[in-house]
Order: sequence, then structure tokens, then C-alpha cells
Amino acid sequence: MANEITFSKSYKAALQGGLVAAGVNIAWLYILEFSIGISELPKGFPVAVVISSIIPLLAGASLYVILCKNFLKGEMLFLLLSVGFTIFSLFPSFQTTLPDGHLAPQNFALLTVPMHFFAAVIGLYFLLKKQH
Repeated sequence: MANEITFSKSYKAALQGGLVAAGVNIAWLYILEFSIGISELPKGFPVAVVISSIIPLLAGASLYVILCKNFLKGEMLFLLLSVGFTIFSLFPSFQTTLPDGHLAPQNFALLTVPMHFFAAVIGLYFLLKKQH
């Protein structure tokens, strides 16, 4: 019973992973800002980074529990879907216009693509590690 997958354990792990991923992503943001001079980011971008690092992981925690409880190979299915969602999430990074209509800053993909991988890898690590 100690290894039972529950929503509460999954949400706790996702929140922990999301906070770590948010910290790594904010560090990456400032490393690039100071090293290559990305400065045309929209106001409030760091807040969006933090929220975008946590919310998808909480949603993923729900999906993880549902898949593991209802499918024999639920964890493997979750990993495959996670890889697919991560790859799919990269496409907006290569757009020339941001959702608010402003032009994307130069090197925007260099900023955002690693952020998606950081959040995915850190989130998966915490979610899977805390369940076993």
C-alpha cells in the first residue's frame, strides 16, 4: 500500500517539481538576459514563466493518476503522452509573433525551448520519483 498512487501524493510531487522548474526557468531567463541581452520581453514575463512551470505539471499529475489507476501500462502511456505534449509545446516558440500581438524578441526560441524541457524533465522526475 505504501506505493499506492494517489492524487494527493501526485499533486504534492507536481507542486514541488513545478517550483523547482520555475526556479530553474527563471534562472535561465536571467542568464540569457544578462549574457545575450534578451530585453524586449513582455512586462510580467517572469510571472508567466512561473505559472507556466507549475500549472501544466498539476494537470499532468491528474492525468498520471487517472492513467495509472485505469491502465495496466498507465505509467508508460503517461511517459509517451508527456513526450508528445512537450514536443507539441515547442511549436509556439518558433512563431514570430507573441500571443499579445507583439513581435517575438530575437533568440526567443533559445529562451523558451529549454524552459519547456526543464519543466518537463524536472516535473517527470518529481512525479515519478515521489510515487516509488
